[in-house]
Amino acid sequence: MDYKHKLTPALATKLSQQQTDKHFEVTDTIIAGFKLKRYISGTMTFSLMYTAPDGRRLRYTMGNYPALSVPAARKLAEQLYAQVKLGRDIQREKQAAREVKPVPKLGDFIYNTYLPWFTTHHKAPKAKLPFNQFKHLFGKQLDKVTAWDIESWRSKRHKEGLSTSTSNRYIGTLKAMFNRAVEWEVIEQNPLNKVKKQKSDSRAIIRYLSVDEEQRLRATLRSRDRRLAESNPFYAGGRFTRLEAILGGFPDHVHPMVLLLINTGMRRGEMFNLRWQDVDFVNKRITVVGNTSKTGQTRYIPLNKEAFRVLDVWHKQTKRSSGYVFVGKNGERFTNIDKAWKVLLRDAQIQDFRLHDLRHHFASRLVSAGIDLNSVRELLGHTDIKMTLRYAHLAPAHLSEAVAVLNQ
Repeated sequence: MDYKHKLTPALATKLSQQQTDKHFEVTDTIIAGFKLKRYISGTMTFSLMYTAPDGRRLRYTMGNYPALSVPAARKLAEQLYAQVKLGRDIQREKQAAREVKPVPKLGDFIYNTYLPWFTTHHKAPKAKLPFNQFKHLFGKQLDKVTAWDIESWRSKRHKEGLSTSTSNRYIGTLKAMFNRAVEWEVIEQNPLNKVKKQKSDSRAIIRYLSVDEEQRLRATLRSRDRRLAESNPFYAGGRFTRLEAILGGFPDHVHPMVLLLINTGMRRGEMFNLRWQDVDFVNKRITVVGNTSKTGQTRYIPLNKEAFRVLDVWHKQTKRSSGYVFVGKNGERFTNIDKAWKVLLRDAQIQDFRLHDLRHHFASRLVSAGIDLNSVRELLGHTDIKMTLRYAHLAPAHLSEAVAVLNQ
């Protein structure tokens, strides 16, 4: 779709906020050929259409919005248009300039340029990025990677059992990397713009604990505590105080961590990042600070009786009022408790359940108890209600009430 309108900052902002399942382009009414194209992915690119000296109609890509602002793009378009009027082939000149500087290979760009930038500007660990999924393409130059390369990879991985939602996430990460390459003028355009996100089940089955499973998990935690206390009251090299000194204390971090996740719905990383200054014992709430949250938004989670008791006991037990609530080895932040969690599940005879699923368990219990979805959304820190809607089927009454009107 192509529209004509004067390109302004307000219009660009409006276009960036629109949801669409089609590409569309706006042509400026002031400068001939000055365009702003919005792709389905959300990427917006400024370009100039012009007639080359040999009569060909060519497109000159200037850069992506908002890295390139509308006023800056307009000024650049004016300069380029003036050069075209003088008979210069701006596209050929641009290509000639690029030939002087070779385009890097995908693997080199990822590890030498993109990841150093990413780790500086994002809190997510680079180890979580799925670039190794595309290792077979690392030897290709950035501008030689094609949409077919990705489509063939996706087809093969789906046959091997990879879910659609996971492949969408992997490809989305790669697309974002290519967008940066375009913004940094390493390549002219994103070769993955034509790769569309495939539809996936946004309300897939949510794994949460049954009543019996939760009881078994809690019993296993208590049994584990007794074994640790009996074997070594100074467990984990003296990081924890003697159990006998504290009524109802914990031998290590695992039990309080699990109970906190069950009762707050925090993400694993948010719990690992939690500091004592974020725990408000007076108002009985914790603050998930924005720069430690996946969404970048600060939120507040009230503490119920069990969560408050856990933190109160742990606070008195560890005798710390600053730093991390749960301190790893050498005073560092925890990165995982995978080994302990795996043993817990084995002993509790619980299968196919991740630590992250305790967040689903928290939400599922709330919805099943009749708590409205918007409140659940706020507690979980979802920016979009669509993420919370996957728990809607657990609400005990709203669907029954909906079909009950037919009885009338």
